[in-house]
Amino acid sequence: MRRTRAVAALTVLHTAAFQAPARRPRLALRSTIEDAAATTVVSLETIDVQNSAPAVVAATDPCSPPELICEVLDAEVSDAAAPGAVAVAAAPAPAREVVFMEALKETVDGEGLAGTVGDGIALVFGDTVRRRLWTRADYAHIHAVSGAYFLVLGFLWLIASHAQLFADPAVAQTWSLHGPLEASIVVMGAVNAVSAVPMARFSSNKMLDMTDLKANGFTFGGAGLTLMSCWMAWWFSGGYPSALLPAGPAFLVLWTAVCAGTTLNWEIMLQQNFEAAEAGAAKQKQIAGQGKLKKVGQDELAEKAILYRLASWPNLTQLLFLYSISLPDASAWWSTVTDQYPAQGVMLYHYGFASALGYALSMFSETLRDRKLVSLRVDLIILLIGVFMPMVSVGFDAAVLGDAVTVKPWEYWRQFQGW
Repeated sequence: MRRTRAVAALTVLHTAAFQAPARRPRLALRSTIEDAAATTVVSLETIDVQNSAPAVVAATDPCSPPELICEVLDAEVSDAAAPGAVAVAAAPAPAREVVFMEALKETVDGEGLAGTVGDGIALVFGDTVRRRLWTRADYAHIHAVSGAYFLVLGFLWLIASHAQLFADPAVAQTWSLHGPLEASIVVMGAVNAVSAVPMARFSSNKMLDMTDLKANGFTFGGAGLTLMSCWMAWWFSGGYPSALLPAGPAFLVLWTAVCAGTTLNWEIMLQQNFEAAEAGAAKQKQIAGQGKLKKVGQDELAEKAILYRLASWPNLTQLLFLYSISLPDASAWWSTVTDQYPAQGVMLYHYGFASALGYALSMFSETLRDRKLVSLRVDLIILLIGVFMPMVSVGFDAAVLGDAVTVKPWEYWRQFQGW
């Protein structure tokens, strides 16, 4: 009887083993890294049905750097596999560089104080915003914190200063524009601009890779132009050190490269968008820094043309104005201007300050669109706000301050004054 029961028990166990095969884990990488993973050959003979061990990441795995977090997901291995099956080779993946920054942008920072702040962001703005913006791509979240400080306090200060001028225009004669508050806002704007550069990597792991056109847009059009405007505001604040005046020509060369590089980069991107659209869905092109472009309609292309050109061509006009403050004797020229227009420094400080805010705001909007949080139409509207905000500021100052300022270039630009 005991022998019969033992045989019966073994039969039941044997049958159950075939009816419920063991689950086997498989390593799955994020989509941004999976596309670039090397071809892997899997031999089904090496899988032990009863004692399958967890998958091990090889030293050559693209996720081996410690700063990247790879997820291991459970997946079923086909039950049709049997001992002795022929090895199966995956199709060769396209040769594409693994961009670690893209993987970091998909990794939410949920540890320590950063995790607590992220929870607050999710509570106020929603979890989608937290997952797409509060990531480990931003080292110590320097870019996010400096950007919030600059944009929030900057807009509040600009509005308050205009309100104060409206209430009492005479305050412009004794206004100190290089106090601790104003200086901290401008410095945070510069920090926000510089901290964006390491994250501007979309098709390459190299920083400042000129072939990465999308990265160039953030580096030149975002960081570069914001820094230029912060420098301009600093120059007109009254606190610009005289020791830096001899370096004016070097700054002019730098800002010329930034403005010209921005315009050239956006025009190339725009041309490639048109070429990709004309090629049709069957002949889509791989464009550096943009990945595979989907087929877009003429309306969207027209909007992109407006977006790119508003973000580039007007910047070239800045160079004509910057020439006045970029020569070693700029202080002597400025002294003659303020003798005739005593509040001119306030208006031009507002212009530089508002320009920096406008560039930072437009690149923040571009980031939101890149993270799929706003549409192209919303991005275009925000860009228009950033473009016209300095003009509105100058127009307001001219209306309030009257003869104490001038908006006519031929009345104060040095190239029109015989300097």
